[in-house]
Amino acid sequence: MRHSQLTLSVDQLNELQTCLKWIGREVDVRYGLLADLSGQEIASWSAQGNFDVSSIAALAAGELLATLEIARLIGGKRTCNLIIQEHDEHTVLMSRVGEGLLLLIVTAREVPIGWSRMAIKETTVRIAKVLIDIVMIPPPPAVSEDFETQFSAQLNTIW
Repeated sequence: MRHSQLTLSVDQLNELQTCLKWIGREVDVRYGLLADLSGQEIASWSAQGNFDVSSIAALAAGELLATLEIARLIGGKRTCNLIIQEHDEHTVLMSRVGEGLLLLIVTAREVPIGWSRMAIKETTVRIAKVLIDIVMIPPPPAVSEDFETQFSAQLNTIW
C-alpha cells in the first residue's frame, strides 16, 4: 500500500479548508473531503457533525482505485474522473483531483446532479491551483503485472 508523503504548508492547508468551506456554503452540501489515493485525509469539512473521516477516506480511495482498475482490465485507460452514488437521503460524488488525489462531497438527494457535477468540478480546479505540484503525481497501479504473474502461477500449482 502506498502511504501519503504529502508535505503541505500551513497556507496550503488553510487554502484547502477554504475550498471545502466554499463548497459547503452551497445549498444542501453536507460533507466534503480531500484525500490522497492511499486513503489519507488531507482536509475535510462537515455541516452535520462528526464523521469517521479515516474510514471514509480509505473507502473512497479504494472505490476510485477499484474503478480505475476495472477500466484497465477491460482495456481502457485509468481515466475515471467522477463516481456518483445515489442513496435514499443523499448523493455522494467522488472526483479525481489531478492524478493522485480525490474529492468527495455529500449532498442532499434533492440537489440536482448537474449542479453537483459543476460544483465538484469547480472545487477540483480550485484545489489543483493550491496543489499544483502535487496533483499531477499519478496513483500507483492497483495490481502490478508481477503480482498478476505470481498469483496466476500459484493458482496453477494448486490445480
